[in-house]
Amino acid sequence: MIRRRGRFHRQMIVLSSMAGSTLDLVQGLWRGPSGRRWLVPLAVFLCLTGAVLILAVTVEALAPFVYAIF
Repeated sequence: MIRRRGRFHRQMIVLSSMAGSTLDLVQGLWRGPSGRRWLVPLAVFLCLTGAVLILAVTVEALAPFVYAIF
């Protein structure tokens, strides 16, 4: 029988994979042509916003407050 993982565990897997992807994105923008370095703060902000939304879905009691911010 295949063991089914919980919702919280699945969302933590998404968050941990997002950290590596964000790091790869920032490194690629930073090491690329010098004209793209201004995109690094934007990329980090968007990734952090996604992480906050994923955490808001995980903790259901916080979701209405976080969604009200956006």
